[in-house]
Amino acid sequence: MTRVKICGLMNQSDVNLCVQAGVDMVGFVVDYPVDVPWNLTEKEAKRLISRVPSSVSTCVVVGGQPESIIELAKSVNPDVVQLHYKETLQETAELVSALQAQGITIIKALRVDKEGRCDFEIADPVRAAKELAQTGVTAILVDSYTEVRPGGTGMTVDLAAFRAIQKNSPLPVILAGGLNPTNISFLLQQVRPYGVDVLTGVEAKPGQKDEGKIKAFMQNVRQAEVNGLPNPLF
Repeated sequence: MTRVKICGLMNQSDVNLCVQAGVDMVGFVVDYPVDVPWNLTEKEAKRLISRVPSSVSTCVVVGGQPESIIELAKSVNPDVVQLHYKETLQETAELVSALQAQGITIIKALRVDKEGRCDFEIADPVRAAKELAQTGVTAILVDSYTEVRPGGTGMTVDLAAFRAIQKNSPLPVILAGGLNPTNISFLLQQVRPYGVDVLTGVEAKPGQKDEGKIKAFMQNVRQAEVNGLPNPLF
């Protein structure tokens, strides 16, 4: 079954919508170092995460200094931390070591621009994915990237770059960037990711989800599985 994460949640009503729709993971952007519409405070995120049923995984999307991320994770206590900024290989490995001791796993985002280059210390996406696999992260998330916005761009990723990462990565690879109810069936058939991560594509407006879009997105993902997509490894 393809894992589905809905990200950028900011209120209890939207969390409830996701849980009821059968989402596997809910994501919260917390203390992100760049101004984005979905940023929560530590206190807000902690309150929302504490109310998520145990059947649904929780993820905080963060960036910044490793020490701050570790302290935030200790306080909020999600199942997963998604590193979605400019973390280096060394910082990623340090965070994996520290957070795994708390029972928290790590997803690392590779943000790929329209030319197929990573916003990372290693610009080549295949080499970057291979090196990240050595840090102990659980999965790699491939997202679109622009200079204007580090995530939630509403733009689909370069599929050639995604396929190259997927082919060469020993880890599960998650597809993000520009997903919506209309294009998800096509994209699943094209690249068959282990998981998908949607944000703007199921919003009514920034910070507010749309119930109809969430239901349509989930329905189309599950229908694609009926049509023969493989089960994920996680």
